[in-house]
Amino acid sequence: MTLRRTILLLLTIDIAAVLTGCGGGLPAISIPSAPISVLFLGNPPTSMAINASTILMVGVIHNSSNDPVSWSVTCGSPGACGHFSSSVLLSSSPVTYTAPAAIPTGTTVTLTATSQADTTKSISATVTITPPIPISVTFYVPPPAAMQVNSTAPIRAAIANDVSADPEVEWSANCSTSQCGSFNPTATTSEAASNFTAPPTVPPGDTVTVTATSMTDPTKSVSTNIVITPAAPTLANGTYVFQLSGPVGSSASFITGVLVANNGSITGGEQDVANFTTDSNDDLVPFNQFSKITGGSYATTPDGNLQISINVAQYGTETLNGALVSPARGFVADLYGSVGNGTLVVQTAAAAPSGGYAVSLYGGDKYGQTARIGGVLNVDSPGRISGAGSVLDVVDPGVYLSGTDSLAASTVSAPDAFGRVTVQLLSGGTSLLPSLYLAGYIVDSTHIQLVETAGDNYLGALGGMALGQGSSTGQFTIGSVTGSSYVFGVTGVDKYGTLQVAGICSFNTGGAIGGTLNWNDQSGKTAQSPIPFTGSWTVDPTGRVTLTNLTDGATFNYSAHLYLTGNGGGLLLSDDISETGSGQAYQQQTGTLTTTSFSGSYGISASQTGNSYTAQSPIVIGSVTATPGTNTDTIAGFADSANGGSDYVINGSFTTTAANGVLSGTMTGLGSASRTTPGNFTLYLVDSTRAIVIETDSAELTLGYLQLQQ
Repeated sequence: MTLRRTILLLLTIDIAAVLTGCGGGLPAISIPSAPISVLFLGNPPTSMAINASTILMVGVIHNSSNDPVSWSVTCGSPGACGHFSSSVLLSSSPVTYTAPAAIPTGTTVTLTATSQADTTKSISATVTITPPIPISVTFYVPPPAAMQVNSTAPIRAAIANDVSADPEVEWSANCSTSQCGSFNPTATTSEAASNFTAPPTVPPGDTVTVTATSMTDPTKSVSTNIVITPAAPTLANGTYVFQLSGPVGSSASFITGVLVANNGSITGGEQDVANFTTDSNDDLVPFNQFSKITGGSYATTPDGNLQISINVAQYGTETLNGALVSPARGFVADLYGSVGNGTLVVQTAAAAPSGGYAVSLYGGDKYGQTARIGGVLNVDSPGRISGAGSVLDVVDPGVYLSGTDSLAASTVSAPDAFGRVTVQLLSGGTSLLPSLYLAGYIVDSTHIQLVETAGDNYLGALGGMALGQGSSTGQFTIGSVTGSSYVFGVTGVDKYGTLQVAGICSFNTGGAIGGTLNWNDQSGKTAQSPIPFTGSWTVDPTGRVTLTNLTDGATFNYSAHLYLTGNGGGLLLSDDISETGSGQAYQQQTGTLTTTSFSGSYGISASQTGNSYTAQSPIVIGSVTATPGTNTDTIAGFADSANGGSDYVINGSFTTTAANGVLSGTMTGLGSASRTTPGNFTLYLVDSTRAIVIETDSAELTLGYLQLQQ
């Protein structure tokens, strides 16, 4: 019977006694007084370490309430059995018992609560006194793996098993010189932050050891090494075009716009958002919104990355985190089509679009199904796209629009003050593609970032880019590509979920293709070596290259289109409904590329995608240094998850597997499940400044881009 039920029962008995003694002709019944009972309210501990404390509480069951109780403790070592915070308290009042400073004779103590109303009524508990559990000190959250000089970051330590009255740790920093940084405050309680300020210069060895030491037991501590780096470049004053992209399908999300940076402040700009939401009937509907940027700020984070806060008129603040590869360029995520990437590029011109543009869009259609569109748009007169010299390839299995479409006469608006244009693509007479409206943010004469806007009939959420063809518009021939090699990276979907492909293809004479690639959809069981493949190609005057029968003869057979730019680049679109994908290609430099070509500090940006292609993708943003050796490159650096969190360490090595810049090896640190488990990767060099990297095992899907930092 519980304490509450006991009290209710006693009260019921008392009331019944009164009623039976009042009138009604019934004889009075004498009910004896209920006996006193003393009960623990909650189970006392069966063991305690020396000097440890616990809270106890008892209840006294009686006709009255709030009876006082006295507390006592006995053991085999009289006078050394511990003590209570009070010897007499009202029942139901908490009392603190502190164990003795040494284990008593017999190892146990007896804790007793006695009713003062009836000293024959009491309750006791026997507690075994044990040696103290060793104090332990751990980092509450991982400290940063790297910090730039003079930067400040909070570091927290957790203290366990410290039974002293005021558990604290003392912080220290050590290195090979006297300037090792400082902590404020120098002592903290468990899980409280101390702000560590890195030294003003990089110490010899580049490393500072920070330590949190228990003030109760100085033999217990925790330490970590933090690499101190030179001050990172800051964002130069100017106007920047940015784009952030999310997953495809119903989770498609794009933010594209322009911001003005000036001495740490964002002074203006505008942006377009395209994603999906649901209406009152829980039906999926597109959400497209144009907004003014009213202000904001930017600064370098302690680990040397860039953080931008943007104030948007309609809904508050957006935060962008990235890595700078130069004062005018950030986020190093130029691998278009890599889910969850972002770019930030200085705007150098905002003239009206003119000539041909290779175009690629991806995201979701009006049903939330994965959709991809690629092709060439020819702005063949001011503000006009006549349709001549333009072609669009659509891969949209959800609404069965897949195929090649033509355009009717369409329009491009004049740029506004920030270089934003609106593009209206109208369907040709036999086209299956509904009208499609886009906002374009001009980076320069050869680069426009695109996002779908409201008002069209496609009703989706698409984003992408347009790359100018310049004087090559409409002039492409077989000679434009014969003898060239392109490094490419593609993110897509197959029957297993997300598909990633990276490699290099060479356009040989006679329409033949030879190359090497890696593909990953997590259906494999072991690390995959670079796979040789063959295929065929043709090209038309628009710069649309058709790639067919790309196969190793066993595990894959791909077909795709490559839309050429006028400066050695291109955009890729798979035209196979069962294995859709899009991405970017870079013309590889001529001549031999080996491990010696991969040398220096590189910004890295990668997406790590789960098996479900609609899942939000973890992002990797950071910097690694490649050091060439005899046929092997070692790499070491740091990255974070593009959320402003602490860095983790990246290291590994790569070995040349082919003379055309194909390197294979391992990297540790990129695994989102384990930062200490190495993963298998292949790296494809475009030249000594750029590379695409892909994970080749079944642990995770990782596709990334590296660019030499300047």
